[in-house]
Amino acid sequence: MAAEQRTIDIPPKASALINSLRGLGYSPETAIADLIDNSITAGATTVEIDLQWNDGHPFAAIFDNGRGMSEKRLAEAMQLGGDGPHTDRSENDLGRFGMGLKTASLSQSSRLTIVSRMEDTTTSITMDVAVIATRGWIATVPDPLPDHPFVAKLITISAGTVVLWENIDELSGLSGLAKESFYLRLEEIRAHLGMVFHRFISGDADLAIALNGRAVKAWDPFRSQHPATIAMPVERIRHAGSSFSVKPYVLPHRDRFANDAEYEAAGGPGGWAARQGFYVYRGKRLLVAGSWLGLGGARTWTRDEASRLARIQVDLPTSMDRDWRIDVRKSQARPPGTLRTRLTAIAGHCRQEAREVFAFRGQGPRVRGASREALSVWLASPGPNGTQYRINRDHPVIVACREAAGGLRPLNAVLSIIERSVPVERIWLDVSEFEGAEVPVLDDDETTKLAEQLEELGRTLPASLPAQERIDLLLVNLPGDLTKLKTELKRRFGGGK
Repeated sequence: MAAEQRTIDIPPKASALINSLRGLGYSPETAIADLIDNSITAGATTVEIDLQWNDGHPFAAIFDNGRGMSEKRLAEAMQLGGDGPHTDRSENDLGRFGMGLKTASLSQSSRLTIVSRMEDTTTSITMDVAVIATRGWIATVPDPLPDHPFVAKLITISAGTVVLWENIDELSGLSGLAKESFYLRLEEIRAHLGMVFHRFISGDADLAIALNGRAVKAWDPFRSQHPATIAMPVERIRHAGSSFSVKPYVLPHRDRFANDAEYEAAGGPGGWAARQGFYVYRGKRLLVAGSWLGLGGARTWTRDEASRLARIQVDLPTSMDRDWRIDVRKSQARPPGTLRTRLTAIAGHCRQEAREVFAFRGQGPRVRGASREALSVWLASPGPNGTQYRINRDHPVIVACREAAGGLRPLNAVLSIIERSVPVERIWLDVSEFEGAEVPVLDDDETTKLAEQLEELGRTLPASLPAQERIDLLLVNLPGDLTKLKTELKRRFGGGK
């Protein structure tokens, strides 16, 4: 029988480890989001954040009205890796490694104090990097309690918690900022929280988050209430004894938004190009806000203009954390290799639909019973030298013009010249530079002139065609707000009757 091996203790050096943990790469917004995760897990319905410039020496406090913690539970919560990744968690538990409260807070501040109240009993504890570096892994009990309005508010209720960042330093990126720059960062933090927790703020959870007294508003990445959003069917995918759902969306083209402000708001934090791709949720909490997750065909997909309208919702249960390799900051997720083909197929279909919407920018009114191809002025077809664009000779207006011209050959010659001279590369560069082509806005003179031209075209259409269908055919490919133009055409064609 082999002798028992001799062991050697190798305890971590407190000063080195605590400073290494501070450098995990949290931003202020991801750190605050990690604390809100704890609030949600504790059943909070209100989270208030106080983040002040304080002449370049900022401080922060986060209050919630959750269940609170006893002294024993608070001490356990301050242990590194308290409830690790192998702990069984409920669907509403947003924890992952048992590290977030400490690592998120200490990434921003070298001194962390927590005051918690449970069953009318108040408990507090402080973790100070300087104390740990010199005395080892210990925490202290502050006496008296910190002087902050949130603490005063806490002791008037039966349960809740306040987290205080008392020494925010250069690691946070907030310390030393000029006042204007600091408050611009606050707006970025506000937007991030509205994105990450939008399903809690606007959904059944009824969570209210406020930053410096102003409510954080939910930002819906999918614009699910917009009438022009295309919601594709939900797919349920089984994996490793569990399952998750995937729901692709194609957002409206720019000209389907009421104005520029609505369009920019739909783009989200970072803008349209940055927010395309997969949106990975864990327990309704957003982890990945727009990424193609390294998927693709022969080449990995990148963020491109044609795919900017494609956004895909993925809902993961907490039981799939390990399979999807959720990181400690809960800001990255990577799909298992066995799922890549299936996810690539789903995303490829969504990207193709998004490309159609992006290219076919102005669907306008639809004619009953007609296909999209039949009504498109431009058709795209793959060729040996790339995609080729040609004018649809079967478009009803083109057919009518051909008949009015008394023959096919002269008109075909003109159309061929147009097709071969379209400056595709120049158009693409211009659209890419300005993040999408501007929606044309017609003034009164332009509306009148275009109406005259369309009226002349309309007279070439079959006489048996009702006025309303005649107008629909003329407008179907034109982008922008066509209300005035449509009214003018109705007047010219006899009131649209």
